[in-house]
Amino acid sequence: MSNQGKELYEFGSFRLDPEKRLLLRDNEPVPLQLKAFETLLLLVRNSEQVVLKDEILKAVWPDTFVEESNLTQNIFVLRKTLAAIGGDHPYIVTIPGRGYRFSEKVRLISEDEALVLQRRSRTHVVIDEVTAQETAPAPTPLPAPRTNPVRLKVLLPVALSAAIMATVALRPNLPPPRVIRIRQMTHLGNLLHNTKLLTDGPRIYFRAWQETDRVFRSISTEGGEVFPVERPLPDVDINAISPDHSEFLEVKLVDRQRCPGADDAYSTVWRVPVPSGSPRPVPGVCGREALWAPDGRSIALTRDDGLYLANLDGTNSRKVASLPDAPIYLAWSPDGKRIRFSVADPKTNGTNLWQADLSTGAVSPVIPGLSNLARPLSGSWTSDGQYFVYTAVNDGTRNIWAIREKSELFRHVNPQPVQLTNGPLNFSLPIPDQDGKRLFVVGQQLRGQLVRYDAPTRQFLPYAQGISADQVAFSRDGQWMAYIEFPDDTLVRSRLDGTDRRQLTFPPMRAFNPQWSPDGTQIAFHASAQMDAYNKIYLVSTSGGVPSPATPNSSDRQTYPSWTSDGSSILFSSADASQANFELHVLKLKTAQVTPLPGTSGLHYGQVSPDGRNVIGANMLTDELVVYDTASRATKTLADVSDYPRWSADGKYVYFLTSYFNPKGRKGGIYRWNPTTNTIETLLTYPQFRLTGAYGVTFALTPNGEVLLLRDTSNRDLYALDVDLP
Repeated sequence: MSNQGKELYEFGSFRLDPEKRLLLRDNEPVPLQLKAFETLLLLVRNSEQVVLKDEILKAVWPDTFVEESNLTQNIFVLRKTLAAIGGDHPYIVTIPGRGYRFSEKVRLISEDEALVLQRRSRTHVVIDEVTAQETAPAPTPLPAPRTNPVRLKVLLPVALSAAIMATVALRPNLPPPRVIRIRQMTHLGNLLHNTKLLTDGPRIYFRAWQETDRVFRSISTEGGEVFPVERPLPDVDINAISPDHSEFLEVKLVDRQRCPGADDAYSTVWRVPVPSGSPRPVPGVCGREALWAPDGRSIALTRDDGLYLANLDGTNSRKVASLPDAPIYLAWSPDGKRIRFSVADPKTNGTNLWQADLSTGAVSPVIPGLSNLARPLSGSWTSDGQYFVYTAVNDGTRNIWAIREKSELFRHVNPQPVQLTNGPLNFSLPIPDQDGKRLFVVGQQLRGQLVRYDAPTRQFLPYAQGISADQVAFSRDGQWMAYIEFPDDTLVRSRLDGTDRRQLTFPPMRAFNPQWSPDGTQIAFHASAQMDAYNKIYLVSTSGGVPSPATPNSSDRQTYPSWTSDGSSILFSSADASQANFELHVLKLKTAQVTPLPGTSGLHYGQVSPDGRNVIGANMLTDELVVYDTASRATKTLADVSDYPRWSADGKYVYFLTSYFNPKGRKGGIYRWNPTTNTIETLLTYPQFRLTGAYGVTFALTPNGEVLLLRDTSNRDLYALDVDLP
């Protein structure tokens, strides 16, 4: 087809521009990753025809071998994007065993035609000035009135005040901020979801994964090649860049120390020259996060109890604000007077967006009335201080918002936040460029692939067609499985091959940790019914229905149900509202009576052995693996570190993993305890690819004892948003 780049494809309210690699809806850009765009373009060009999977793989990934799961991921992203914006319409239909078909009718138009349509769609109203006709008779001049000087002195100030009041009252509204264009900067797919973006003007710095290692990268603000950045210190988090762009401020994640005035051990803070050089510590200073002051003379630090300041040489360390939890994602105003940050709210599972006045230490909400269920995360100011940008969740997607900070005399300024993006990607941690014309953000599309570990070949292979499933549990007869669909946190049950699928929970409920009843008729799980609700234990029929609370109304947090072998009771972990006190409780289903299990204070993750004689669990404070004898009520420590312990189906082993997201855990993997020999055996070490999950990284065991993990196939990249911030 000649000159394809100048042809546009229209379907519904969408327009596809092959030359600019843009998907538009009502002339507004819809963000899509490059491979997803190329997949859509191929399907659209062959609309209402079946395109074979092999054809798509060859066209989108030429000269490169990729697994079919990459195509499945692209189709998943496209369906979610088109459904989220264009309504619940089946644009892409799966042809089982063959490929896909784009079902919508497509209209091919030229670029000139598109421009004409755009011009015609805009209304241009002209108000002509009315003038006197030449043929109208001239009015008879009247004698000029006499001016009273005294009266003029009285009326002039009144008229001037009235004119000023009218000018203020009738002043025009300042146009709202808006996104003009969205451009994908990197095509790595492996940026860290919580990477802090830093800029020195010509470059953007960010963190990314290299297999299972965290590395530092940079790219020009105009795009292009991604370059590695030397990291002289291992296991660090790079928090900030100095105002003169000559040094990074880093916190060392290992070898924590207890600094003067700190109750706990925290990361040490280091100054590292840009782009490379010998690092030097900031003496006597430690915290979770660090940030340069705008004048470069001091730094801000976060600890579990509040916000701190210190001079650059480590002197004059002092607390400036007390907080209920450690602040995260610090942002310092350009005038140096305020610091904004987010703080988790354990009572509602949300976050608050606050600011501290550095002159008084007073803490106040940035946006009074903003629900913490939106989970706002602090962002950054533009260099002139006129706008503050941040992210918050609405309709399940994290979007970018902007607040106009400064008022104007001759234009009315809306002080309320304005939403700049509306999915389908989740955007986070925006930073403006130096002239405020662009925002740099991380855009991500979450997705996982269920894999099993094949011990004879030591390979990880797709399981159940590689569905995006986490926390998988199997029925006692080995015919059914229940799982949490990632990232939607919905409970689903199906056959082992993924067929006969039935969704059992629906938003806003978020479900976790399903467990089959011994007779296979019910599934117990813990869930929050809505964003601000505590986790509770629920029961639902395996054939579907409305989930019902398993326990009487109470104020505790309930997690990790475990059935007794006769199906008469459920063991679960209980914690108070502050999550400071943990204990295992037992629910007798017949009487709905809940009682504490004596001798289990401080334990969670409790799981009953198949014979009912023991309970395996973890110590909440020390993470130690503990076994509890139900007869003697005695406990025994089995391992120093554990996470998500569970029994094998025959009760011969206890499986557990080490925490995945800390340096110590990353060197570990999945282990099992043999009660007969009282020994710990290494089952497998963590794979070289990344793992993910709905509730952190966990694992499951198939009926024949194979380990299941959720491989991270999410796409996370750097995006540039051209913005108009009037």
